[in-house]
Amino acid sequence: MSNVFTFKSAGGFTRMDNQLMDALAAVHLSPAEFKTLHAIARLVIGYNLQERRITAEEIAKKTNMLPAHASRAISSLLARRVLYRVGGSRGDIGICNPSEWVYQESKKDKSTQPKTVEITNIGSLDNVTKLPISDDSLLYRKEIPLVTVPTEQITAPQGAEPTPIEAETKAKQVEFNGEDFEVDAVLITKWAQAYAPIDVEAEIKRAAAWASGSKPKKDWRRFLVNWLGREFKRNPNGASEAGVPVDKIIDLYHKVCPSLPVVTVAGDRVLRSMIAERWNESPDHQSGQGFWLGFFQKANNRNQVFFRGQNVQPRLEALVSRAVFREIAEAAQ
Repeated sequence: MSNVFTFKSAGGFTRMDNQLMDALAAVHLSPAEFKTLHAIARLVIGYNLQERRITAEEIAKKTNMLPAHASRAISSLLARRVLYRVGGSRGDIGICNPSEWVYQESKKDKSTQPKTVEITNIGSLDNVTKLPISDDSLLYRKEIPLVTVPTEQITAPQGAEPTPIEAETKAKQVEFNGEDFEVDAVLITKWAQAYAPIDVEAEIKRAAAWASGSKPKKDWRRFLVNWLGREFKRNPNGASEAGVPVDKIIDLYHKVCPSLPVVTVAGDRVLRSMIAERWNESPDHQSGQGFWLGFFQKANNRNQVFFRGQNVQPRLEALVSRAVFREIAEAAQ
């Protein structure tokens, strides 16, 4: 009986480089690592590819292993430079040149791998394994050597913005100097949408006046969120429009400031509530169209105003915000 078989082209076969075959015979791998490497070779070389995206689940199906064992084997092969990955942790995988392989794994004083792998059930899905973090999970990339640096020295990829620590981000978004709050413009806009029709900027001013005479808080952002939440519960519909000619004020704005943005939604609760608040702030604001005519004439001469943390083109919502309104109303003609 002959042990030489003739391949039939119709059945398909994988052409393997002789250098790679010799390397497979010489490298010291665990059974799981060898099965994983064999499966990857089939999926990459067998399809005439340099590299491709391969998941641990795909390897597990081909090798009859748990996904956790397949994932651990891939990490080990990457660390030993048998495999390389293009991109991040979900990038394509390829097989390194055998000259780069670490054929004999160095012994460790203490194993970083646990003896057992925790398995949990999630809903109606099959068992999902939880992998521990270890130094074996470090990835080797073909074009960039493996380098370990302190966390504070790690920078974002070219063209990307660095991701700050969440706690530091929250601290920078809300700061209190003992008299006034400094709140990030993005956060003010977010709160304005969430607590509409409450005038968020006006409430932040009131909160600052109260906080200036109270004990310091550990989390000023949470303090402001609670303050706005209480105010919203007290006045879910915003300031009362009773006796306030809101529509006439909007019409006067369009007439005096034709070059400024038009109010497209006259029924906007936030805008109407802000106008009502400015009307009720002082008897001078209720002197018919006289006060508002002069106010809009001053506003029409502005190219920009500081609204919600940034300079913007004047529009009615910005003009009737507490800070901008007072600045323009008190300015000389």
